[in-house]
Amino acid sequence: MKKMRHTWSLLAMSLALVFTACQKEEAPAPDSIEFASAEYQLPDLQDLETPEISIGSETAPFTCTPLENQREKLEALKKALQSLHLDQNQRTAIKGFVQQHHACIAQHLAALQNLHQNLLQRANAQREAYVKAYKAGEITKAQLEEKLTTLRATLKEQMAKHEVKERQMRLLRKCRQELLQKIESVLSQEQLQKWNTWKSRLG
Repeated sequence: MKKMRHTWSLLAMSLALVFTACQKEEAPAPDSIEFASAEYQLPDLQDLETPEISIGSETAPFTCTPLENQREKLEALKKALQSLHLDQNQRTAIKGFVQQHHACIAQHLAALQNLHQNLLQRANAQREAYVKAYKAGEITKAQLEEKLTTLRATLKEQMAKHEVKERQMRLLRKCRQELLQKIESVLSQEQLQKWNTWKSRLG
């Protein structure tokens, strides 16, 4: 159990997700409490596949920036499960399925994080070389901006279609599909109808 908690912590760190809750809310319903844990958060596979790259400039490096709707997608599984009014046996089974899923995706997320970091470091090293050339008077401001625009486009292409990226994304989708199938195996027909309205949001 200690090892599993450590895995969830690593997943949270690798996705670089920081959420705050400052508003006062009413006491949550039992289903909300049951699925409030971070272990029921799922990474947005689309965002992982084609991350948004910030616009590099003379003063700002390239970075991967989360999409505005990332939190909503991250918590889609939580909301789906809360809507199903699961019995205790179903909850216990699904908790196990989710734990298995996190174990399945951990090494693939780590590989993607490492790839993204390496590509960003390479691109930012080239950016610094362009900025140095501009400051030395070797290229104009317009030429600097043009080079940075081209560099960003190249970086986005590499992040989307790198051989390592494509392989890891296939494995992540396989893990995700296995999780969804396992959850469906313990649902009633009525629950499946509700589940299917959520399924497209779960990747």
